[in-house]
Amino acid sequence: MSQLGRAVPAAPMTAPPALRRPVRPDPVAALLLLAAGVAGVWQLFAPWFTLTPSGPGPAGPVAATGWQVYRGLRLLPAPSADLRWATLAVLGCAVAGGALIVLGLALLAPINHRPLGLAAALLSLLALGGALWVVGHARPVFDLGVFGLFGQATTGFYLFIGSGLLGLIGAGKALSTG
Repeated sequence: MSQLGRAVPAAPMTAPPALRRPVRPDPVAALLLLAAGVAGVWQLFAPWFTLTPSGPGPAGPVAATGWQVYRGLRLLPAPSADLRWATLAVLGCAVAGGALIVLGLALLAPINHRPLGLAAALLSLLALGGALWVVGHARPVFDLGVFGLFGQATTGFYLFIGSGLLGLIGAGKALSTG
């Protein structure tokens, strides 16, 4: 074609767009997120602490589940800010666990995993942050030092801490594979 009597050079040839590899399910990231989600939910039902009551009552150690810890902290009259944050951390870990289960199941679909991995990373960071906050504030929340807290801790407490960490590993895997 000409433009005002001058020839216009043809457009340069461009290479065809690079072929993207097909999106596949990510079973490893899905398994990690499912395990983190189950741990986050199960911490409510597993025993957190083994307490030996003093005085009259049942003999032997008594185990308190995560739900009992949540309800016990919630029922205190006029709780301090530390106790309110501890109740949010326990319940927030369980809610994040439920969301991680859904995200883990979604990673089994052949879709882009980066948005799901980002959501899982945010949820896992919140769950891990809440767990570390509870450990750091063990004295005002449970009237135990950190060493005393880990000395009396059982399965549920370790699930509470580990769910966020395992979720971060699964989210990293989902983000890295895209």
